[in-house]
Amino acid sequence: MRASACSLSSVAVKAAAAAVCLVAAPVAIHAQDGLAIVDAAGERYAAVETVCADFTQQLSVPLLGSERTGTGRLCTGRPNLFSMRFDEPAGDIIVVDGESAWVYFPSNDEKTVMKAPAEQSAGGRDFHREFLVDTETKYDVTYEEVEVLEGRQAHRLRLRPKQPASYRAAILWIDEGQPVLRRLRLEEENGNVRTITLDDVVFGAEVGADWFTFTVPPGALVVEPPGSGGRRSP
Repeated sequence: MRASACSLSSVAVKAAAAAVCLVAAPVAIHAQDGLAIVDAAGERYAAVETVCADFTQQLSVPLLGSERTGTGRLCTGRPNLFSMRFDEPAGDIIVVDGESAWVYFPSNDEKTVMKAPAEQSAGGRDFHREFLVDTETKYDVTYEEVEVLEGRQAHRLRLRPKQPASYRAAILWIDEGQPVLRRLRLEEENGNVRTITLDDVVFGAEVGADWFTFTVPPGALVVEPPGSGGRRSP
């Protein structure tokens, strides 16, 4: 009887251990392959000249206790081209034309245009290039979980910058069925949280040349970082 009990106990222990392994294994695999998931998405985007998508942006500003939502269409192109055109608030626009990054938000200030070198446009500008290219050299990648997003299962990954940046972390949601970026969240150093959700993603989209061109509105002032010309009239 004792031997039988012992055997049953041994079987039970092995079964329990096997059950734990079955539960724990996927998490360990996902954690190990977090960077591989990001790299696969990077390869998908690098395979085409242009990518366009509809976007919804939510900006939380805890310091002011405010929440703002914007919508529109964005496109990226190679090399170093990006445009984020808002239909709500109408007229707001971000353009990276290959040399300079332009930010014009008439909904906030119709008389001021912000301009900076294109290489300073990372983190909220061309986030495909920023987060899906050379990711390992720029970020520590942590796999968090599989999450249902807009009816799709998506891998959720946290990227922490290895060098000082304007944000503490970037969270990516990459489609589980195909390597497509579905959502990006930036946890900024000032406490703001910016979430951009993408829909109707089109690879190899036809984009007019003017999509990546910005024209300074008449009467607006262009403000540049110190050392690059300062504040000037157009």
